[in-house]
Amino acid sequence: MKFTVLQQDLLPSLQAVARSIGIRSTLPVLDNILLSIEDPSAGRAGQRLKIAATNLEIGVIKYINVEVKSPGEITVPAKTLVELISGLGQNKVSFVSEAEVLTIESGKFKATVNGISAAEFPAIPLSSDKGISFPKEAFLTSAQILFASAVDEGRPVLTGILTDVSDGRLDFVATDGFRLAHRSLSLPKGKMQFRSLIPRRTFEELLRILSEEQVEEVNIATSQNQNQVVFSLGSTIVSSRLIEGQFPAWGKIIPQKIVARALVEKDELLKGVKLAAIFAKNETNVVVLTTKKGLLKLQSHAKEVGSQENEVEGEVEGEELQIAFNTKFLLDAISNAPSQQVMIEFSGSLSAALIKPIGVEGLEYIVMPVRLS
Repeated sequence: MKFTVLQQDLLPSLQAVARSIGIRSTLPVLDNILLSIEDPSAGRAGQRLKIAATNLEIGVIKYINVEVKSPGEITVPAKTLVELISGLGQNKVSFVSEAEVLTIESGKFKATVNGISAAEFPAIPLSSDKGISFPKEAFLTSAQILFASAVDEGRPVLTGILTDVSDGRLDFVATDGFRLAHRSLSLPKGKMQFRSLIPRRTFEELLRILSEEQVEEVNIATSQNQNQVVFSLGSTIVSSRLIEGQFPAWGKIIPQKIVARALVEKDELLKGVKLAAIFAKNETNVVVLTTKKGLLKLQSHAKEVGSQENEVEGEVEGEELQIAFNTKFLLDAISNAPSQQVMIEFSGSLSAALIKPIGVEGLEYIVMPVRLS
């Protein structure tokens, strides 16, 4: 393999692909980046460099245009390659691979890097299915709900984001069993159908890539054996394993009967809950909300710290009730709301509360209450 490319054209793609290497493995080749150029007689593919990395859970492939001298492929340590190219500065860089050694030259600089045969690099699953496409902006809204998924691997289905496309709607749902976040958007009417449980880490990686890629659409499809999801984002392909299992029937969790409502300024409520959290640093981590006409009362205490009470003014109507929440779950929901005001809808002292950002259609957060002893 032999090609030349500008350092500034290569480096961003190397850095983006290298991020998918994060899990320690007994397979040395998983610490490497694959550099591959197909035979130029294959057409356009022969004029592009394929850069790929995988940790067997998520794989990232990027294609960039380079000046091809001859085809070939090799894998080299990702950390070494990224550090080396980062340090070269904006110049033309030449690459030549022979057997399992990659020679890199730029100006007066020359280095040889020991690699591993590309034959040992795991195949990253792709899709022959056309899949479905939707606007990039629609996918970016998933960032508003990721926090609600579980971190604990004890229940794997709760570590994923349910992604459901049907009847002209796109739904993203995340829950850890104590709170739930739901983002819904309208799509152009069609026969598009897609439903998969995708790891949160995959979403986080996709959102990073989308912030760097100049694309308007996201295409999503499943692999032939249906256990991988494949995203196409311009010149980038991301392949990820799917989570197997039954996601909770989340629609049944959304409160239907509302007995009280509170419309408050987001920043005021956020400040109030943060102050309450200082005095809730015990096992339960609880803040107690009391609804009164025109205000929300916030109380918290811990034996070793002390206690506090505070009031947040707003448009509060309905039954007077007292309800306790985990302060972290309440803070996560309020701080992720992309609005200046939030509406909290209560369905009872021991029932889930619904938090809605005002002026943002299709976004809702559900927080389960804490039973006070």
